[in-house]
Amino acid sequence: MEVDITTLISLLAAPLAAGAAYGGVKVGLNGMKQSIANIEKLCSRLDDKVDKHGERLASVETETENLKERVTDVRK
Repeated sequence: MEVDITTLISLLAAPLAAGAAYGGVKVGLNGMKQSIANIEKLCSRLDDKVDKHGERLASVETETENLKERVTDVRK
């Protein structure tokens, strides 16, 4: 059985293309995993900042209410 080079190349083309596509998908998925991890870190930091800001707002609101009560008491 004699196989010429053209037939051999054509038979190898599909597996090589599939291997290259798999490699590309794997690299793409790894990049996506890294991007998702970075987004999660960013969201976590923003969540912490929002929590701290909320705590400061609550503190200011409490102090404002206390001052309003003191002003009302002084006016009586």
